[in-house]
Amino acid sequence: MKKFFAPLLLLLLLCLAPLAATTAQDDVIEIEFVHIFGEVENEEEITDVRIAVIEAIIAVFEEQNPGVVINTRSVSTDYVEVFDSALSAALQGNPPHIVQVEEGLTQLAIDSTWFTPISAVAAEEQLASLDDLLPQVREYYNIGEDFWALPWNLSNPLLYYNRGMFESAGLDPDEPPGTFDEVLQHCEALMSAELELDACMTWPMVTWFPEQWVAMQGELIANNENGRDGRPTEVFYASPEMLEVVEWWQEMSERGFYTYSGTRNNYTAELVPFGTSRVAMTINSSGGLSNIADLTSGPPFELDLGVGPLFSPSEEDSGVTVGGASLWLMADHPDEELQAAADFAFFLTNTENIITWYKGSGYFATRQSAVEQLREEGWLEENPQFAIGLNQLLETEVTIATAGAVIGPSAEVRGYLLDAFQSIIDGGEEPQSALEAAKERADAELEDYNALFE
Repeated sequence: MKKFFAPLLLLLLLCLAPLAATTAQDDVIEIEFVHIFGEVENEEEITDVRIAVIEAIIAVFEEQNPGVVINTRSVSTDYVEVFDSALSAALQGNPPHIVQVEEGLTQLAIDSTWFTPISAVAAEEQLASLDDLLPQVREYYNIGEDFWALPWNLSNPLLYYNRGMFESAGLDPDEPPGTFDEVLQHCEALMSAELELDACMTWPMVTWFPEQWVAMQGELIANNENGRDGRPTEVFYASPEMLEVVEWWQEMSERGFYTYSGTRNNYTAELVPFGTSRVAMTINSSGGLSNIADLTSGPPFELDLGVGPLFSPSEEDSGVTVGGASLWLMADHPDEELQAAADFAFFLTNTENIITWYKGSGYFATRQSAVEQLREEGWLEENPQFAIGLNQLLETEVTIATAGAVIGPSAEVRGYLLDAFQSIIDGGEEPQSALEAAKERADAELEDYNALFE
């Protein structure tokens, strides 16, 4: 089991923050940008086509700003490991300037005291540009009186499916399943079609999708309005809405319709059985659309790719929460370096570049002006697969449930929920008791964490 040590680092940071300092170079301002999009070794030779998009945007910025150099670094493709690495560097007196922070780590980033709100550094014109963000996006990152980070690689889950297999099973490839019941019906047809499948579908062992399915039912993950009216003291892991999700998931597994790699948080591993046609459907991030389209265009993998919105528990659907990550500025840098870092962050997310990023990755165009320009160009109509995730976001009701939960020890409490999922799917434990145990452990974690700020 992966160990998360961010709260321990937080405790050290709260004690040692005043000791760290950085010095600016005289001639050239060097900005360190830490993100998750790095080359990783894997037996399947799956490469990340998004890296080239980032580097191309950086090249333009450096050409327009000859006194600034952007140095990128990727220590891991795991958000928590990247976050912990940034905090460790801060402890050693050498914090990066910009860190890509996953949405679930928002409260922990604030509590660490090592980050400064982007709104405290931004120029007046830059602050005004925040009004251009999509309302569903702005709702998540506007916490209290501050705007902490610039949304960058935002996504929601999509259903990816093999159109050829749908046709072979007598299913309409233009009508993917839209509810839990429809998924079961599709899986019955696919598994009866002699397609030599290991299972009907796969998705990563993560909390993100169940959290989405709870939000789709209009329900919260934590008290105090999902942690937005005060620090949460209780999670709703044993709610009827979560139980409905897990009981359906358990049925999928027991009937041989669901499989996974056996490891947690492994989005890449779950693509392999899909790419090799051992399953007919998978769930993955909209931010992986360009990679998945590239992967399935062959060789070694080749199939007729179908893309659909994430199916919901029932016909009633409040919409999805914002996923992905944003750009955070680490404090304790000279003013000129912080301003240069803010300038680059706003450049990376301006209308032109967020469109480039969207086209090259699948991560949303987060600005209203960008969406309008894409529509005027006809690009969304010409690339309907890219429009699915964006429309899923735009059609989402702006509520506390779909804004998502803000929890300090997010990695830890999500880890307890993952323990419950695995005990149910892998060990056959009764769902209600497993969820209640996860809730009890998570609530105790919240109590310990909140005590740091009393």
